[in-house]
Amino acid sequence: MSVVYVTVGSTGFDDLVSVVCSRLFLQNLASRRFQQLIVQYGSSEDVFMPPAAESDTFGVEIKSFDYTSCTQRFIDQADLVICHAGTGSILEALHSRKPTIVVVNRGLMDNHQSEIAAELSGRGYLIAADPDGLAEAVASGAYTKLTPYPNADPQPIGEILDEETMV
Repeated sequence: MSVVYVTVGSTGFDDLVSVVCSRLFLQNLASRRFQQLIVQYGSSEDVFMPPAAESDTFGVEIKSFDYTSCTQRFIDQADLVICHAGTGSILEALHSRKPTIVVVNRGLMDNHQSEIAAELSGRGYLIAADPDGLAEAVASGAYTKLTPYPNADPQPIGEILDEETMV
């Protein structure tokens, strides 16, 4: 079964959770032959409203929960990881060598998520998207052509963090 795992981490991300419940997003998952969507929605429970009609899910089975201490288990079973742009979530996905789409929360006060996501995307390790561009990022299939993150070499992410904190 082809599985997509979406995680917002330890808080919430209403825009991301709203998008993954949309007909367009689910239709794009189905067109890429994904069969299951697992959503960790954090504190965005009020926004998590998948379509009620089975026909509006395009055959994609949807499972959800608020929090888990076992994120690695869900990442391991996923064929695609979609996560917020928090460094911890990014590293979990990349170290698992899973194709990853990172969704930047532009509503945060500083722009560190955007900068880190852009740099790692530029190096070909992940796809960076805004919530409004997530459905298209899935539809494009570009995540299938990513370069696996080098497990034994923490230098690239360390260099990026050093550059961003020295500004």
